[in-house]
Amino acid sequence: MPFGPLGDLPYADGVPAASDGPSLSGPMPATQATSVVLRGSIVITSVAGVLAVVLAGVLRGSNAAFGAGLGAVIVVVFFAAGQWAVGRVLAKSPETALAAGMLVYLTQIFALFILIALLKDATWLDPKSFASTIVVCTFVWIAVQIWGSSRLKTLVVEPREETTTVTGAEQVTGRESDQ
Repeated sequence: MPFGPLGDLPYADGVPAASDGPSLSGPMPATQATSVVLRGSIVITSVAGVLAVVLAGVLRGSNAAFGAGLGAVIVVVFFAAGQWAVGRVLAKSPETALAAGMLVYLTQIFALFILIALLKDATWLDPKSFASTIVVCTFVWIAVQIWGSSRLKTLVVEPREETTTVTGAEQVTGRESDQ
């Protein structure tokens, strides 16, 4: 088992995982790791969105609070749907996960900028609060994704179970023998 930078402590960064959180002591399947990071991203980005709504409402009024709320909801829905899509691709075809992730991410960023451009002149919301909240919540989402993913030991490809068959006098396993 690899050890952290503090010597013989067997956890990431020398800090044990919370008892109710994911275990950092061993690898977990990619689908489980994806759902752990997804839940964390949704919760923390939603908290950032609520803070943005309160701040916008206090500083700029109800239209700003509505714009901030809409921006936060858009970010959470866009990125949660993208994470879900990448998780599905990862489960079915791990070798294409990176390409699918990049495509989903670039599509989402492009779509968010189109939304910002389309709604910049809307009178029923404050476009500055709307756009600012989208940018801030996007950075929060990305930061939580990076932080969460760097803390989990993830099996990207599940190891195959070793099969043993006996043919004649030799034993053949599912792995290549060293000859």
